[in-house]
Amino acid sequence: FLVPLEEAQWLAIRVPSKLVRSNATAMNRNLSTLSTLHYVYGGLVCFAGLVMLVLVGMGAFLQSDFIAEQSNDPEAGMVGGVFQALGWGLFAFLEVWGALIILSGRWIAQRRNRTGSLVVAGFCCLSFPLGTALGIFTFIALLDKSVQAEYEGHGPLAAA
Repeated sequence: FLVPLEEAQWLAIRVPSKLVRSNATAMNRNLSTLSTLHYVYGGLVCFAGLVMLVLVGMGAFLQSDFIAEQSNDPEAGMVGGVFQALGWGLFAFLEVWGALIILSGRWIAQRRNRTGSLVVAGFCCLSFPLGTALGIFTFIALLDKSVQAEYEGHGPLAAA
């Protein structure tokens, strides 16, 4: 049973302005927290990238003259080269990935590039467990109607 729109006017729900301000405050607090979590997680990913430099050091040690003098095995130098290549590759990947997560946190703080933050959140979901939690929380927060309106510059919606 459908009620024509003219007859359904009395069904409209009026939202008190205090409640709207409260929702806007909660939304700003959630986005601020989300931005901070992106900064922290991005920093952790960048730190993991710095740890990969240990592989580079191990590879350089295996290729050193000291190891060549101690053993007559030429494979030690080759293994050292593999360690260095792997270390540099993982270092570059993790540093770029961490920078993108930090950049996403900046976008959230500035309320711009919502799509970019959603893409970064999708890739964060691949990193279990912290990245998955951050990605899901980002999806929940950024797909909210009032947040979408905030990003579009309309301010928070009065009633959702």
